[in-house]
Amino acid sequence: IVEHLKTRLRTVAGPRGGVISETPLAFLHRMITTTSLEAKPLKFAYSRLSSLLRTLQVPNLDDFNALTDVADFASLVATYSEGLPRF
Repeated sequence: IVEHLKTRLRTVAGPRGGVISETPLAFLHRMITTTSLEAKPLKFAYSRLSSLLRTLQVPNLDDFNALTDVADFASLVATYSEGLPRF
């Protein structure tokens, strides 16, 4: 997931890059096709990483903030692939 995000950021920041606006479903589809991941396990990425860090009794969780942010983002994109519900 991190490598996919790095690639996407390089594309946007490249010489002919620009901001790309796409739906969560389109972003998820592109990420799944380029990384060969499945959407269902991504829904639980944050909770699994959090559980792993607690199980390993990591003393300084602040060192893993960037990784937890990526896992949280992946979980949100996979959970709300159709977008947020409107009330």
